[in-house]
Amino acid sequence: MRQRATLKASERGKMLIQQARTKKGWIIDDERWLEEASKKIEPERGWDAMWNTQLNGIRTYADNISLASWKRFLQGKVRINANAFKAFCKVLDLNWEDVVEENLINSNINLEDAPKLGNFYGRIQELDELQRWLLEEACQLAVIHGVGGIGKAALARQLVENVANKYDYIIWCSLNSTPPFKDLLTKIVQFISNNQENECDISILIKLLCQSKCLLILENWEEIINSDRDNFKKYDDFLKRVAEETHKSSVLVLSREKPKSIGRIKDTKVRIKRLGVLSYEDAKELLRAEGLSGTEDELEDFSRRYSNPWILKKIAKQVNTVFEGEVSGFIEAISIYVDDDINDFLDNQFQRLSQAEKNLIYWIAIRRNSGLWEQIVQDSKNFLSYNQLFYTINNLIDGYSLIEKNLEEYPILYTLDQVTLKFVTNRFVEDNYNQIIQIIQNQFIQGSELFISHSFITKDTGDEQLQEEQLRRIVKPLKEKLCDYLGDINRLDKELTRIISPEQSNNINITASENIALLLSSNQDYCL
Repeated sequence: MRQRATLKASERGKMLIQQARTKKGWIIDDERWLEEASKKIEPERGWDAMWNTQLNGIRTYADNISLASWKRFLQGKVRINANAFKAFCKVLDLNWEDVVEENLINSNINLEDAPKLGNFYGRIQELDELQRWLLEEACQLAVIHGVGGIGKAALARQLVENVANKYDYIIWCSLNSTPPFKDLLTKIVQFISNNQENECDISILIKLLCQSKCLLILENWEEIINSDRDNFKKYDDFLKRVAEETHKSSVLVLSREKPKSIGRIKDTKVRIKRLGVLSYEDAKELLRAEGLSGTEDELEDFSRRYSNPWILKKIAKQVNTVFEGEVSGFIEAISIYVDDDINDFLDNQFQRLSQAEKNLIYWIAIRRNSGLWEQIVQDSKNFLSYNQLFYTINNLIDGYSLIEKNLEEYPILYTLDQVTLKFVTNRFVEDNYNQIIQIIQNQFIQGSELFISHSFITKDTGDEQLQEEQLRRIVKPLKEKLCDYLGDINRLDKELTRIISPEQSNNINITASENIALLLSSNQDYCL
């Protein structure tokens, strides 16, 4: 593996540089910095004699030595040529290894944007598959997609650790701030070319990917999907060219959403992986590593409730704090735990959905993960055509990874994981509450409210236990929230009755009337 061609200072290194520069006593723009650095790089060259003969006071310095590179060295925000970095350190009487960012020493890997390498649990099959794609099949474009927190970045980081010695250059770029495509391209091209390329376009990058074997990791691709149209098109064209043009490198894309354009790329060197939940065995291993203890059955019960690794680790820390890591007390006391952080985490993903996708998830949540295809068709028939429903549920399974299929049952059940089910149910109650309050305040029904499109209780199952669950988790909390707002059961009944009055009949249907009737007829003690 070649020594890294570009370096930059660590935070501690920047402090050492500042102290040494102050001690030297030269101003920042003093040419002596450049003169001395040039002599350090090429001591055998007759610099003084050459400068004395140069006209108009314009001096030539060693390669990569300039006032701009000197200032970049001082700021420590971007990398500069390694030889220039070491020369400037010598001028300051500093050991460059004391100044440089530690993970950049003797490395051609830029992992500034990557997560730290931590303990890695499970995913052995997925890791082997990715390594085979890159090293044996020479895959040029690979996509790993899945819900937030599922472990995409952890898997890719472990992959980098395993294959690092197989590549000339590796660079990890986060797209979280939706950088303009030109900025990303410039960063990658300058890194791979050791700052030798002044022009930056995709053709130059492809040329570099042919000359050296590189691995580019692009994290948070979902941010690009939702960026402005022109920026997205440039990124999209980049993926297409990387996949279809001949070179010896690989691009690995990590995304919460599956890039829709991937299916239009015509090349055999493209691979796509939807990352699912941890197996129960892997989840139990993670729980033990996080310090939790319990019987095999208790740990499996815990892992069945919380299958997302990010959520699993977060709750494990809290169980350690409250129960000293003993899971039995937690699972006995709390069915499914969702705190504000988890709620915000899930809400961030939910907000990315279209209204049709949100509505479909609500229908699945109302049925408490017991919905068959025919039942979902029945639920949505007045709002989605068969084709729209098929497209939407496919997108939620394959695109967003939010819906799972229970293949242990036949016919297939469409389900949400337990934490998402609780979040979506709570969100459904909250959205209905806000819409009904809006109607009470404005005396106007739009006709698109959830209580018009979604039955609070499903009648086609004959499942009394399911209907009891729907009453307990939807109708009761919704009525409680409305009572808290209005403060009086009589006023609530009056407002609900007005919603289904003849004056509003043009804007409501039988579903809305039945839902309001449920709120009117349910336990009157909610407001006491």
